[in-house]
Amino acid sequence: MDKIAELLAVLNDPEADPWKRADAALELGDIGDESVIPSLIKNLKEGSHDFIRRDCAEALGLLEIHTKEVVEALIETMQKDPFRYARNEAAEALGKLEAKEAVPALIKFLREEPWEFGRASAALSLAEIGDKESVPEILDQITKEKEFYARRDMLKALLKFKDRRTIPLTIDLLLNDENWEVRKQAAENLGWIPSPEGLEALVLALKQDPHMHVRQACESALRRIAGDYRIPWVSAEDLLSKKDLIKFG
Repeated sequence: MDKIAELLAVLNDPEADPWKRADAALELGDIGDESVIPSLIKNLKEGSHDFIRRDCAEALGLLEIHTKEVVEALIETMQKDPFRYARNEAAEALGKLEAKEAVPALIKFLREEPWEFGRASAALSLAEIGDKESVPEILDQITKEKEFYARRDMLKALLKFKDRRTIPLTIDLLLNDENWEVRKQAAENLGWIPSPEGLEALVLALKQDPHMHVRQACESALRRIAGDYRIPWVSAEDLLSKKDLIKFG
């Protein structure tokens, strides 16, 4: 019996240890053979153990084989599975597949998923897909998020778009968010989307932010802007004094 057949036998055996079945699903995802998709979908929908369904969702993302059946099964899991980790893995898998047809479902998941980690995964998947129409949705969701890691990861998602619509909220987060990791990510974002307002905010945060890592991120962002516009680095204040000479995008 070859390796794929051996793993499929474990995955599809209802009497087998559920942890071994879940591990088999992940191994099948790593192998990358299209023939395993029907079994992964079947166990994603029918697996009696939470971690079997979770790992089948992850395996379908690992395969990176985009078919209508795979996308529909992942959307259904993201919307309906009672296990939050399975919903989350399904959302992440849709991003890996760059499934544009899943954008409406991902936006709905971003708005309505009760677990903040899942909402953050939806934002990251929308960024992987590259759907710019979702930028306002992610911006709106950031303003509602109470957990810092969700705000931080949603900022990471926004960075992939490099969309100027994100600048006002990013500046606000840099200057006012209570969590240093969020402020640090905001500083990094502003270094990739230069603007006069962002430049001023970075210099201000460099001077006054209480956390060393945030100040370091501000300086790195300012040096990036200087390099991109071929301005010799002297200091943050020197760069700020030359902002009127920069033709921002």
